[in-house]
Amino acid sequence: MYVDPSTSAHRLASGKTQDISNCHVLRSVFQDVYSNDITGETRLSNIVKTKNGRDDFHCRHAEELQQAFFEYNQCMKETEKVKDHLIQARAQAAAKEKFAFERMTENLGDISEYQDLFIVKSAFPWCVDENLLKENDLISPQDYIPAQEPPTRAEDKYNLAIKPSNSCTTSMLKKPQSDDLTKLATSGLAHSLTFDSTSDIQRGKSYLKKNITQTKPRPKWKAEPSAADRSEGVKEVQKLKDRQNFLRNPRFLPPTAEQGGASLIQPRGRGKTEHRSKTSEEQSSSVFVAKPSVLSFTDYKVGHIYETTLELRNVTSSSRPIRVLPPNSPYFSIGLGRFPSEEGVIAPGMSCKYSLRFTPDSLSDYKDFLVVETQAEEVLLVPIQAERPPPILTLPRVLDCGYCLVGGLKYVEFLCQNVGRSAGTFCIVPKSQWPFSNLRSLSRTYFSEQPPFAVGPSLFQLEPGDTTVVEVVFFPTAAQKSQQTYTFVCDNCQVKDFSIQGEGQLVALEFVSAEKELPEVGEVHDVTAEQYVRFGACNPHSVLHKTLVIRNNVHLDLPFQWQIRQPNLCPQPPGEIPEPSQIHAATDDAFQISPVTGLLPPCQDQEFLLTFCPNELKDYHSVCRLVLRDVPDPPSEPSESSIFQPVETDSQLCSVIAMEIEVKGSTEPYQILLEPYAIIIPGEIFVCTTTRRQFKMWNHSKTFILFQWENLKSSCHRIEVEPPTGRIEENECFDFDLILFGGKPEKLRTNLICNIEHHHQPVTLPVEVSFKGPTVTLVVPSVDFGLVRLGEPTHRSVELTNTTQLEAFWTLMERVEQREGQVTQISVEPCCGMLPPLSSCSVDVIFRPQFCQQFKAELELHVENGQGCHLWIQADVQSPQVCLLKCNLTFNEIYLGVPKSASVTLFNQTALPTKFSWMSQLHGKHSSFCSASFVPDSGVLEPNASLEVTVEFTSHADMELTEVAALCEVEGMNLPLLLGIAASNPKKLRVSYSLPSDGFPPSDPRASALVLDFGDDVMLKRPVTRQLLITNQTAIAALYVMEVEHFTCSVSNAEPEQGCSKVRTKLQTIKAEKLEAKTREEFVNQLLADGRGAAFRVVPDSGPLGPFETQTVAVTAFADMWGEYSDNLICKVGDLEAEVIPLRMAVGGCPLYFQVTGPRTDDQFQGPIIRFGTHIPGGDTVSRPLRINNPSSFDIRLDWETYNIGKDDRKLVDVVLAFGDPFPLKDADVGKKTRRPFERNAQIMLGSDGTSCSTGEQEEDDGRDAEEKEGCRAKEKLVSVHIRPNMGNLSDYPFCITPQQIVIPAKSGATIHVSFTPLTLSESATDSRCSGLALGFMSLDSKTAACVPGKVRRAQGLELQPVRMDLQAAVKPAALLVEMQEEEEAEALEFEASAGDLLKVGSHKELVVGEFDVVRTFRLRNTSEVAVRFRMETRPPFSVFKAKQKVCSSSTSAGTLVLQPRDTMQVKVAFHPTVHLINQAEEKIPPDSEKALKKLTFKQNLQIHYSNNSLQIVPLCAHLFLSTLSLSTDRLSFGVCSVGETKSRETTLSCRGSHTYWMSTANSRDGHVFKVTPDSGLLRPEEPHGTCSSKQHLQISFTPSEDREFRAVLRIQAPLVKTPLTLELRGTGTLDVKSRCVSELSPVSI
Repeated sequence: MYVDPSTSAHRLASGKTQDISNCHVLRSVFQDVYSNDITGETRLSNIVKTKNGRDDFHCRHAEELQQAFFEYNQCMKETEKVKDHLIQARAQAAAKEKFAFERMTENLGDISEYQDLFIVKSAFPWCVDENLLKENDLISPQDYIPAQEPPTRAEDKYNLAIKPSNSCTTSMLKKPQSDDLTKLATSGLAHSLTFDSTSDIQRGKSYLKKNITQTKPRPKWKAEPSAADRSEGVKEVQKLKDRQNFLRNPRFLPPTAEQGGASLIQPRGRGKTEHRSKTSEEQSSSVFVAKPSVLSFTDYKVGHIYETTLELRNVTSSSRPIRVLPPNSPYFSIGLGRFPSEEGVIAPGMSCKYSLRFTPDSLSDYKDFLVVETQAEEVLLVPIQAERPPPILTLPRVLDCGYCLVGGLKYVEFLCQNVGRSAGTFCIVPKSQWPFSNLRSLSRTYFSEQPPFAVGPSLFQLEPGDTTVVEVVFFPTAAQKSQQTYTFVCDNCQVKDFSIQGEGQLVALEFVSAEKELPEVGEVHDVTAEQYVRFGACNPHSVLHKTLVIRNNVHLDLPFQWQIRQPNLCPQPPGEIPEPSQIHAATDDAFQISPVTGLLPPCQDQEFLLTFCPNELKDYHSVCRLVLRDVPDPPSEPSESSIFQPVETDSQLCSVIAMEIEVKGSTEPYQILLEPYAIIIPGEIFVCTTTRRQFKMWNHSKTFILFQWENLKSSCHRIEVEPPTGRIEENECFDFDLILFGGKPEKLRTNLICNIEHHHQPVTLPVEVSFKGPTVTLVVPSVDFGLVRLGEPTHRSVELTNTTQLEAFWTLMERVEQREGQVTQISVEPCCGMLPPLSSCSVDVIFRPQFCQQFKAELELHVENGQGCHLWIQADVQSPQVCLLKCNLTFNEIYLGVPKSASVTLFNQTALPTKFSWMSQLHGKHSSFCSASFVPDSGVLEPNASLEVTVEFTSHADMELTEVAALCEVEGMNLPLLLGIAASNPKKLRVSYSLPSDGFPPSDPRASALVLDFGDDVMLKRPVTRQLLITNQTAIAALYVMEVEHFTCSVSNAEPEQGCSKVRTKLQTIKAEKLEAKTREEFVNQLLADGRGAAFRVVPDSGPLGPFETQTVAVTAFADMWGEYSDNLICKVGDLEAEVIPLRMAVGGCPLYFQVTGPRTDDQFQGPIIRFGTHIPGGDTVSRPLRINNPSSFDIRLDWETYNIGKDDRKLVDVVLAFGDPFPLKDADVGKKTRRPFERNAQIMLGSDGTSCSTGEQEEDDGRDAEEKEGCRAKEKLVSVHIRPNMGNLSDYPFCITPQQIVIPAKSGATIHVSFTPLTLSESATDSRCSGLALGFMSLDSKTAACVPGKVRRAQGLELQPVRMDLQAAVKPAALLVEMQEEEEAEALEFEASAGDLLKVGSHKELVVGEFDVVRTFRLRNTSEVAVRFRMETRPPFSVFKAKQKVCSSSTSAGTLVLQPRDTMQVKVAFHPTVHLINQAEEKIPPDSEKALKKLTFKQNLQIHYSNNSLQIVPLCAHLFLSTLSLSTDRLSFGVCSVGETKSRETTLSCRGSHTYWMSTANSRDGHVFKVTPDSGLLRPEEPHGTCSSKQHLQISFTPSEDREFRAVLRIQAPLVKTPLTLELRGTGTLDVKSRCVSELSPVSI
């Protein structure tokens, strides 16, 4: 029975039934319309209320807005009506379609895979009201569906025909398709389903009853039974059926029967009524269930066998037999079943299994099914699928090869990639050859040919993601477009066609030049030339250009080459080609074309430049031939016997003459003219001056000319033309300047020659001119020198004057000829020169006398090319005389190599000033053993004057000097002056050494035992300086050199300066100090670069030692490694023997430093203080890595021990007894050190007197001297005792260092890890502080580093102070810091709320009591260094929010939270006031005065529970303010008032605290005569939590209706105020006017 579903039932939207609510689509498209706010009802009511009292515009606006809002509501109602109708029609249509589908498929079994094959006609057109849709301008189904008759009720009939067809992958479909493609027949399961499309549409009778326009009352047939008779008949039929409904064997009943086999997987029905209401799908239960439901094969290969298992399970409550029919396809086969029993009957819940084998012969897709027959009426179909993902290639459908010349070859490569998920083997064959009987015969060659194309490789294989190159060869045989279709055949039997296209073209060139000419009639021309080009007449060696344009009409680049040959003037018969022997190349280069070679671009014009450059006077005639290179030969005709021809990759290429152009040109001589033809200059011109004259040259040639003038350059004259070279264009003239320059006075006649380039005869210009020279005179006729010293030159100045406008070159010299051997005594400076025009100059006449005499001479002035004069000279010459007043010097008590001073006197015996000069070289037998200097060594003696000269004498030999002489030369004297020198035996060098603090004189014998000791407390990185005094006890200066024997330093740079006097700012001072420290450190590192651990620097290490001088030498010791150092300082002064001074130093300190603290100059053994911070008891171990750097040159081993320092530890010292090596090396294989086997720590507590003894130290002191004697070869101690201060308790808990033994490499570093494990505190302990220290004992594993015999010895292990590192940590219970936002000093988190917020106005303007939250926030800060886990909880009316969601309410706890170290968390706490909460709290409030402010206070605690079960409380306090109402009076009397007349009185309603809504009612029977305005409203105080109140004036009117007294009580109620306010009203109505007048005089209020 068909049941119309409920229209309000929710159904999921599908592809056929989509939701018609597309508001989101409209909103996204029309954003401006559907996103703007709409004028709401509330806003409209406010505008209407405020209409009265406004202007007319506001009133009209309000009326129009009301009308628009009414129309809007009407449209929305009609829209909702249409929407509801469409939803109901859709639900009815869906129910009918589902019922029809179920009836159609109720006997087909499982058809989940073939649901798309069953199509049911839509019932929506019969369920929708067409008139309603058209009224609203909507499209109805009748607009796009053809007219149909209403469906009639009929029985559903169907026919299912499933015909599996075996797939034959090798069979080919040769029938051509519409797209001319050949397809491979693929296997599949063909299903043909037929059913009646009008079988179930008539069931919608319920809808026909609703459609009044289409439904007519059904006529009543004659003798038709009534409804009661039909009902009684149905009951009788049912009784007959009940008699046959007896219990049967469920095995022989179908599963669809009521008492049949019940299903094990579906629930059983509980009653008969429920069983009948089930749909047909629920009634048809399955007997067997297949697992898997679909047998699938995804990855398979040809020739392999694949097997899977099918399990059929009995899901009924009775045993069932079964039979499985094998598949129809030969590729699938099924084996014998495996049953749980021998009888072949399957019990309920049991299953049987069948093996299915799949043997593919190709990689195509296969489909089949298994038929399972049981006792049920319907059979069970188990589909079988074999699908393999096909490969996908990226090759395009059309491969375009472009263009190619006919007969040529073109190779084109295309990239092909397999982007599918499976591999494949592909074969490319021409479409005409497919299908083929044998695929292997198609892949014998690399190329698959289909003229004019060939594709290769024809067979290839691609894995997923692989790429190959498909090569296409295009060899056109005709000038046309070609296209061939090829077929891609895959090994999975898939076929795809693609086409190859290309176009063959022939060579086609066109001469498109605009300058096209034709030969004249009767003119001789070439018989084969196609084009003709003529050049006009020109001069030899001129250049003419013409542009030739040739168009390439082919879509290919054509390589070309130009050839120029002689013209062929012999006529040839028609059709004959001249022989190559008749064609000769051009013998001249008059014609040239560029470019000569290149490529003609496709379908473009190419410009060529044709140049004509003749060299001789004759006519030129040639032919330019355009030759195309690499042009293929025309193809041969294909043979008819063979369909395909192999690709000829070596096709013949040749050169083709594409075009011949005949060119001609002629020449004529140059035409040149001078204007004027000759230049004659009248009169005379000065020599050495430049004179210019202008002339012109005309060019009447056909082209420009290049000229070059030859200059006339003789010994006397110069004639030039400017410009000497240049270019004159045709029919133009050029202006020239003739420049003349004369060298001597004479008349000149000559010809200038001009050479014209490429002209056989030069051009001449005749020139005629006369020249004259300059004149020079002397100012004085003679010169007198007066008294002149013999040998001393003297001079006088003479002035020369040039009286002409020319430059005068003059020469002045002595006129008298000299005799043989006579020296010239007169000279002139300058003796020659040049005088500018009208100028003068001065010359010096110098007289150099050779002997005493009266001198006279004559000078002659000679002017070049001019006139000169004479000059007379005269002078008196005399000579000087000088002597020594003391001729011998004697020097006593001198030192070897030290100068000694004495003095001598020179005297001038004449009246002439005399110059003298001492010779530096001494003379005599002993002159080579000494030297002398004179001060002054030269000078001038005034006339009759004397001069004292100082003599410094130096002896260089240890002997007495007697035969030594010095010479003094005097200017003007023939012989020098002689001075004799004698000296006694000199003394030698003597030096002494001392210390500044010795106090011993050099002669004291104790001064010889000199030792430079730097002390025993030298620290690392701290230089120590000691001074050494070197005293020279003689006057002999010497050089000294000092060097260290072993611990040397080779640094040439000077030590950096410390400090600077420059004024700096504070920041500059800090930067300067850091820079100085860095420079100082680099300097020290350079000193210690040899890696010996120490170095001694001597400053100055060499220098001069002056006479009787004491030199202070600073010896500075640097060290980067501890130890006792010894060395020698070797001092050498001059030639004396070297002096050895011992050096001693004991260095202490630690070369290691931590990366955290950096290098330290003080307290080097103190490491950093490791603070682990505060941790929770029992937490995880905290580890800190520390980097230790070793800047020294030795590997240092550290052995770490950790100690705990207790508060009550009273021990003072530790006695450490060690056997053997205190810190042996670790075993490298085991990786950890074994504790010293016999080590014991004896700890002694000293008394108050502090006395103690140590045997170990005494033994160590006694054996120290012996150990120093044995040096480094001393044996290790078997037992050693060490006493040290108490360090604490040795323990690895809670502090630990890993690794305990580590080697720090030289010039490098290593990392250790210091860890701390938090202690577990007792319940009573609040916190605990852990203090400890770690000691690192340093050792040197290298023997050479530990000791160098005689130079250094280093202590190790317990003998050396260890590296100390303090460890601190604290264990403290978990606690979070609570931070309030506003009132940080408040003790609790306070909330303030108003009770009036509980009231809200509903949609119908009624008061609704709701709820609200008051949220306050605070922050929890984790001040510790570890993450804290906790949870929070509280009680009503408070709750905690987390991430904008409630975490806990009531007493439930929130989830666990984690707060990271130094992080904060914002916590939101809400206060939830309710009406029930107010009612409970008001009962406990004591009654107060009416004016008192009421508020409720709620206090709770927010509990924070930590993961270690500790608790923290945050107080919460909330204040809820209530409303307090009051009236200005509680009684109001209107007196006597006439009946029907209204009298008004006013009273005031006040509200304090929270805002509230109020309403007034009159409870008595006379309340109708009293009216209150307003009767309700809202009172909102300006300060809800303050003392101010809100007031409302009430207008109460009294209108009596009869003659009597009226009484009423006005009650003012508020929703949240328990006790209402009352106002007693009283008034009297009267008909007497007198009584009314009396009452007006009475008081109003009672």
